[in-house]
Formats: sequence, C-alpha cells, structure tokens
Amino acid sequence: MKEFHQLDIYWVDLEPTKGAETKKLRPCIIIQSDLVNTNSRTLIVAPLLPNHKAWPFVVNLTPSKRNNLDKDRHVNLKQLRAIDKSRIRKKQGKLESQYLESIKDALFIIFDL
Repeated sequence: MKEFHQLDIYWVDLEPTKGAETKKLRPCIIIQSDLVNTNSRTLIVAPLLPNHKAWPFVVNLTPSKRNNLDKDRHVNLKQLRAIDKSRIRKKQGKLESQYLESIKDALFIIFDL
C-alpha cells in the first residue's frame, strides 16, 4: 500500500467538479496528518493554482528543488477537498515545512477557529 504524507505534493484528478470547484488535473498538497493518511481511504488535499495571490486564505509558494514546482503558485485553502486515493496520480515533490504555519494561519481564517 502506498504511503502518503502531510505536505506531499501530488497531481490529483479533480474531475468531475461542479460550479466554482477547482477543476482539472492539478498539483495538490496533502493537508491531513500522517496518522489519518495511514488509516483512511481518503485524503484531504488543497489545490495549487498558478501565480501568487494576496488573499488571506492562500499561501504563496516559490519553486524549489524539494517541491519541484514549475512556477510560482498558491495553495488555495478555501478549496479543500476530501478525495479518494484513487484520484492520486504522479508525485510532484514535498512542500517545505516552513510553509506549515502559514497554512495553519489560513485554515484558522477560513474556519474561524
């Protein structure tokens, strides 16, 4: 069985979608904890979209050798999705842990926790 880890970046098939949901095959970050990843058939992911945005619920990312991104992107935490692991395609890389606090801050804003 394949292991998935928090902050791994995978290409995910997000189709079919409805309305304003993020569409297509996109790189996504695994958001949920490793403990949950191990014991679940689903993953909670957030899509990566092109360019940087100045929105409080996004985290801007810069390409590096570790994350293997092709260009500046932002993770849109307002578009969290619970997906079946069968939607996972190729691994892209791993997001640096330096982004984790910003992700937590954005989730705090979204959920008003």
